[in-house]
Amino acid sequence: MTRTLLAVAAAGVAGLVEAAGAAAAPALVTGSAVYGLSLEDESGTMGGVTGSMTAVLTRDCDTYRSTTSLVADFEGPMGSLPLDMESDVYEKADSLVFDIRGEFASMEIERARGEATRTDGGIAVALTEPKTETRTVDGDVIFPLAMMGAAVAAAKAGKTLVDFSVYDGSGHGRDVWLVSVTIGAAPESGDESGDDALFAAGLGFSGMDRWQMGFSYYPADATGDLTPAFSSSAVVYENGFAQAASYDFGEFALRLKLEEFSPIPPEPCP
Repeated sequence: MTRTLLAVAAAGVAGLVEAAGAAAAPALVTGSAVYGLSLEDESGTMGGVTGSMTAVLTRDCDTYRSTTSLVADFEGPMGSLPLDMESDVYEKADSLVFDIRGEFASMEIERARGEATRTDGGIAVALTEPKTETRTVDGDVIFPLAMMGAAVAAAKAGKTLVDFSVYDGSGHGRDVWLVSVTIGAAPESGDESGDDALFAAGLGFSGMDRWQMGFSYYPADATGDLTPAFSSSAVVYENGFAQAASYDFGEFALRLKLEEFSPIPPEPCP
């Protein structure tokens, strides 16, 4: 459970995604968002959750910085279990610099610091935490914001299914994800909550194209059972904006609802 939540935080989470792809023009939504947490169904193993997540995406010329802080308390059979995660990620077209930390029930469950650099055949990863080491990942591997940009581009091209190999620094800097993205039509305006419609209208997004997207995450080296490690879904606007997202971890599903959003204008290139 904590492992898959970390992957969400490391990727910056839906709602502050840059729909043109990192270091590609034009940049679209950058800003600060606060999400409230709740369970989709409180009848399962987890009795409830309280907490919030703050996600900030900024752009300085060709570099995107995403910072995420998630603090939550899960109510389970053994009582309250605190989760505290932080990530700070700089993404460019050819590099990803990351610092990710997480604790669950006062135990460290994630620590990764390092840099991934694109090479001719894939990416080269140099870690300084949890220990100094290097490794290479072969193939067409992309970074998280670039994946979101490519998903929006696929939606605009009329595609309904697209797969990506993604590296986000999670799993102590060792994991690579196979992400399968399904793309469908957005719900009719009458099916969206009044709060969501008003929020989008207030930001000037209500007239934009949008799609219902589902993201299924599989370990890149998985064989046999193709059940995803976790999945998420959201209505994603063409500028990358997503007001709410749900994350299904198998034993329970978590919903993130946008409570505050403040746009942050990007720094122009010199």
